[in-house]
Amino acid sequence: NTLKIDFIWRGWYSDGLPNSSLLDTHSPRGRVCGKQRTVFPRNGRHQQDYERVSRNYKSNAISTTKYTFLTFIPMNLFEQFHRAANLYFLFLTLLNWVPVVEAFQKEITMIPLLVVLIIIAIKDALEDFRRYLFDKKVNNNVVRVFCG
Repeated sequence: NTLKIDFIWRGWYSDGLPNSSLLDTHSPRGRVCGKQRTVFPRNGRHQQDYERVSRNYKSNAISTTKYTFLTFIPMNLFEQFHRAANLYFLFLTLLNWVPVVEAFQKEITMIPLLVVLIIIAIKDALEDFRRYLFDKKVNNNVVRVFCG
């Protein structure tokens, strides 16, 4: 109960030459013999068939986000410690944990680094969430497809 559509050849193959063995010479449109494509409607009584077949293919959804819930903290810390200022504050914090060199209380030297890391992490999370919302809006747009 699926809709069968004949695939119509209208272009060149990857090597730049048409595969003439597949072309039907009697057809004015250059139909390809023996190739068919099965099309399932996305809704209605064929919903299960569509889901079964489409599971094997990638979607064409746009995703511009950098992070996921699992990768946000490690990737964000990795990006932040590529900045020289954050590395400097990390070095001061680690140096202050050595008893011989300790200039301040150990916890005091961690405050500037933690404040900067938290503020930048919040900013990056908000930017990534805005990207996610925009991607969701773009992916759910209704479009017109022109065949020509």
